[in-house]
Amino acid sequence: MFARRSSMEAKEKGVSEKAADSSSVVEAMEEGFKGLTKQMSDPFVHLGPPPEAYEMRTPLPQSAWKKKKAPVPVLPSTSAQDAAISKEKQTQAVIQPSKPPFVEAALAAFGARRKKERESEPQEARTDNNAYEAQLYRKFWNDNYAALERASYEDTTQIPPMCFTDSRDLDCTFISMQPTLQVFSIKIEEVTGGLDWPLDVYGVVAVRDVVDHKRNVIFYRERDNCQTVHSEDPFLSLTGPTRAVVVTVHPTYFEVDLKVKGTVESDDKDLSLLALCYTCNGPCTSWDITRIATSKLSTLKLNFGHILNSVEATITVDILAGQWPKEYTKGLFTASTESLRGKELTLVSFEDGNLPVEDGELKLARRVVSVELVAPEEGKFKPKLLVSMKALNVNENGKVERLLSFKPKSRGSNSRIIKFDQCEMKVSVAWSRLSTFRGIYENAMSAQSV
Repeated sequence: MFARRSSMEAKEKGVSEKAADSSSVVEAMEEGFKGLTKQMSDPFVHLGPPPEAYEMRTPLPQSAWKKKKAPVPVLPSTSAQDAAISKEKQTQAVIQPSKPPFVEAALAAFGARRKKERESEPQEARTDNNAYEAQLYRKFWNDNYAALERASYEDTTQIPPMCFTDSRDLDCTFISMQPTLQVFSIKIEEVTGGLDWPLDVYGVVAVRDVVDHKRNVIFYRERDNCQTVHSEDPFLSLTGPTRAVVVTVHPTYFEVDLKVKGTVESDDKDLSLLALCYTCNGPCTSWDITRIATSKLSTLKLNFGHILNSVEATITVDILAGQWPKEYTKGLFTASTESLRGKELTLVSFEDGNLPVEDGELKLARRVVSVELVAPEEGKFKPKLLVSMKALNVNENGKVERLLSFKPKSRGSNSRIIKFDQCEMKVSVAWSRLSTFRGIYENAMSAQSV
């Protein structure tokens, strides 16, 4: 009985102590709340540390806003500073952990392997990167296309122009206008290695597209028929392409392998060795492109155009009557498009009044031109093919020029008559759409041979 009463008294005492503690906490909170309310009612009272924490209650003058400059430390002498740096480096060297053995072994193996690779690489890999890439491209072509095309690296395309000029009876699902490349000029910009102008140049320049991956020759000369290139006119005499160069999402390659003829064949020198890649980035209009590349003993400048919505135009010139006037010793026939009117392709040039004619037809060095069928930007220009004929007299004081304009077509042909004094000529243009599939061209060639 006594024990039970003691227990009950202890519990009542604990409850009363807790209640007292709670009431003191509540009173403290009420006092704090009253103080906070008083501070908030006065907008000039700072809610941070108490006023005694500040040296002054009045605003600081503007001159006191700037921070006090820290005192400039006095640097130790050079010898003492060097000693401190050396000691710090030694400390870092001790602290830095050493590489695990397997890392050291892997680095050593990589270094040995890279050294072996460098020793096995040809000299061009270090001295002439463009020539080395040309060699790699040849290997790439042989590995990927030799068996597919059943051809060698030197084989040229067998697809002729005008495959779809008369495509009335063909399935036209995969025949349409295509983006193409138009090569304007190839210039020998600079020579090194002790070469002197003029240069007797021979070799090949070709383009490879997705149609058949074979050479579409732009320039070709054999050693016994080299071109003599002078510094005053350092351009190669182009003879191609033999068909339009089609551009797709796949790369298009320019292949260059040129040599300079020496007194004997053993004295010949490599002038240029290149394999330049061009990829289509989807331009919104036809545009002019210049690529400059250095390899071997020269720097070449390639100027070409990306022609959108284009068809293939094949030009022929027939001599109907008369002869070329003797007073005009020089002649130049060129072609251009309305979108890139300032860029001309040389169809044929001649001097001494010797018009190159065979079986009544003017022998053109180039005759395939890409022309827009539909203007990429409507309203900017009307697509057309421009054929220009220029003649100069003996003293080059007199100049005669004729300009013919042809409206492009998706197929068929059109022609115009032109006269130079007594010489009457007919300029004809055959139009053909294009395809990106070799099988479509083969079907068209089979239909034409029947």
